[in-house]
Amino acid sequence: MKYVGIDLHKKTISGCVVVKERGKKKIAARKRLECRDEAGIKSWFSELGKFEVVVEATASYEWFVKLVEPLAQRVVLAHPKKLRIIAESKRKSDKLDAQVLAEFLASDEIPLAYRPCPRVREHRALIRWRNCIQRRITSVKNKLRHILAAYNADVPHLFTAEGREHLAAVELSAATGLSRSSSWRNWINTWSGWAPPIAGCAILPPAPHWRSAKRGPFSTAFPMWDR
Repeated sequence: MKYVGIDLHKKTISGCVVVKERGKKKIAARKRLECRDEAGIKSWFSELGKFEVVVEATASYEWFVKLVEPLAQRVVLAHPKKLRIIAESKRKSDKLDAQVLAEFLASDEIPLAYRPCPRVREHRALIRWRNCIQRRITSVKNKLRHILAAYNADVPHLFTAEGREHLAAVELSAATGLSRSSSWRNWINTWSGWAPPIAGCAILPPAPHWRSAKRGPFSTAFPMWDR
């Protein structure tokens, strides 16, 4: 059995292959590959024979796990914070990090990280997208209210059809008027483009004044967020 440690980065991966001989660990191979070269990565792993592979559970590990999972005997996710020997090492390099991972895997001492199931990962992605859109909405609303407050023209019903007419009627300087137009376009674009194209999800009307009477604006498309 071969034990492969992978130090994964955005553009490259560094691999170290360790084997056990007479109870001792020995480095059998090292490899550095481009992340975009998926065919080359699969080819290298295919040549190893039977192997186990470990990679740290960083933000971009999922594509790599999916790529090598059909080829490996076992894919292990290492918990980065618990693997202190790498985090606290003074001699850090991609080559050494991959070697430490491989040696820990060979000794079965890898602190495991949790890998959510596909359904949970998809749900988390939707929640992150919703939070991103909500932050954008709040930012634009605050900007528009700040503009009107400077002219003593802010009104409670600003984000309704009536409020839009009021916003357009307020006389502003040329620079502030440009900021108003840009902010309003951002508001419209955010509302009209927030819904991800997922089959089975209701798409809400792109009206900037739309608001559910009892629930938030995302509840109709994603009711599980209100449960």
